[in-house]
Amino acid sequence: MAGAKENPRQKMIGMMYLVLTALLALQIKDTVLEKFVLIENGLQVANESMVDYNATVLESIQSDVENQGDKEGDQAVEKVAEEIRSYTTELANYIDNLKLELGKASAGGDTSKVYERSTLKKYEEPSRYLVELGNADELKTRLDDYTGKVNGAINLLGKGGMSDEWLKSIAIKAEDIKFYENNKEALKDDYAHFNFYKAPLASVLAQLTFYKNQIYSKESEALNKLRGLVGTAVTTKPGDIPNLSDVDPVTAGTPSSSPAQTPTDNASATPSNTPRSNSNSGTASTEIKPEEMLDGRFAGIDYAQATILSQSNLVTAGLDFNAQAFLTLGNSSLQPEIKLNGSPIDVVNGRGVINFKTSAREGEYDANGLATKAFEVEITAEDGNGGTITRTTRHEYQVARPVIDVRSQSVEVLYLGCANNLNINVPALGPAYQPQFRVSGGTFTTGSQKGQIIVDPSQREVSIAVSSAGLPIGTREFQAKPVPLPRLDVRPNGQPYNAKNGLDEKPTNLTLFLPSDPDFAERFPKDSQFLVSKGQVTLARGKQTKRTIEISSPTSRVDLGPLISQMQSGDRIVVYVEEIVRLNYKNDRIPIKFTGDMTLNIN
Repeated sequence: MAGAKENPRQKMIGMMYLVLTALLALQIKDTVLEKFVLIENGLQVANESMVDYNATVLESIQSDVENQGDKEGDQAVEKVAEEIRSYTTELANYIDNLKLELGKASAGGDTSKVYERSTLKKYEEPSRYLVELGNADELKTRLDDYTGKVNGAINLLGKGGMSDEWLKSIAIKAEDIKFYENNKEALKDDYAHFNFYKAPLASVLAQLTFYKNQIYSKESEALNKLRGLVGTAVTTKPGDIPNLSDVDPVTAGTPSSSPAQTPTDNASATPSNTPRSNSNSGTASTEIKPEEMLDGRFAGIDYAQATILSQSNLVTAGLDFNAQAFLTLGNSSLQPEIKLNGSPIDVVNGRGVINFKTSAREGEYDANGLATKAFEVEITAEDGNGGTITRTTRHEYQVARPVIDVRSQSVEVLYLGCANNLNINVPALGPAYQPQFRVSGGTFTTGSQKGQIIVDPSQREVSIAVSSAGLPIGTREFQAKPVPLPRLDVRPNGQPYNAKNGLDEKPTNLTLFLPSDPDFAERFPKDSQFLVSKGQVTLARGKQTKRTIEISSPTSRVDLGPLISQMQSGDRIVVYVEEIVRLNYKNDRIPIKFTGDMTLNIN
């Protein structure tokens, strides 16, 4: 299979494995681990969007079935779609639980430590849990069954199943990826060893999330195929459709007995507001002849339009474009009054212009992140006999919870008393995103770019409420932890001290270095400067203390002048530190308890 020509999906999967392989080939540093976490976070955002999309397609199928008279065959199509949605959710939940148990096994049972760097780089525990205990084999079985069972359910409708390409399993090995076609070692591995043996936890979590992405992608194709079957005279009865878990897998594609028809949208939907004179609007206007307007079939009507009503004018490549085409008739002399929720709105060419910002409270969203909202329209026009006619309608729509995308210097962790730079974006809002923030558990300032925010936590738990143009979007929670302590490095006369060789000359001063954690210093250079603020420098001889210099204010240098005259061969200079201060990005001095000591031997 590896030698065959690749389609776009195979290339995408191969690229994903190539990225994972390239990252694993690097020394496992914290920055590499964070790239895995960023990949996982990006996939989770994409997965949330696909769940919303697939739920919307299912609702469209249910609406189409109802609008076409609830025929038994269409009800069977609807039941298959519902079974696929339920089965997909069950498999996704299984993968989420697998990630949870894998994290617990790697973090010693403490789930709060799963995304700590020390846990993310572990590879023995994930390898044992997935490969040695057989959980990877169970995962492969479930992934293999998914395509076969979904295809088997669709085949029950008698209109053909999914394509051979769609039926390829998500659980792939080296032989399924062109990149590995000449890698003899990788080609020998079974599924479990190829994917999970000796792989760090960070990469395994990203791969499991990628599996969910592929499941939702296949579900999307299956649901859109089913939507095309509504109204195609399916003869299967809904009672003949079993639970999808009981369906016999069908692992070979079968041709459709008839081409899938494009489903119609809700006929009660209102066409987009487009003036009749605009030839580029997607409608064509034809004036009615006067003789027809007076006594023909078009009595009282002086214009007719061919109108296209699309479900959406923005469609992802590979998905169906769905629309209705119908004839709109009217009388240009009518000047209707149109109200939206009781308030008059502008009327252009006989059509009311409806435009408002959508919003929903947190408690209104369902499990899929959708909130059902509605508005009412009242239209009043003259009836031609001196009176008026009034028609009302109620239109429901759904508001999707926007996904808040946070990019930070560290992995979902903030540091207390530091300038934590975050970039908070809501991709679904696009150019309309006008962010405002409210932070509890700390202070913040906004950066120079849209969505940039600098958070200075004062408490262990920090929440950031995100709004756009005054409308609340959501809240993100963060944990804040103390800055990692530096280590003590005492240098006589500014030179590194060699404990093995000792000091051949009496030092005149000591430089007190407090080098910060390298990873922290790289990310927070303005928050990683330390000084000794409290301690002692003692000259000791045997068990006796000859003299002590007290350190009572922040410093990085101690003058040994008071001790030099008393120094002798065999003496020790003992430096003990009990408090340090950290200079933060605002140049504030933050006191920190510290216990450290270092002994210098005079030869």
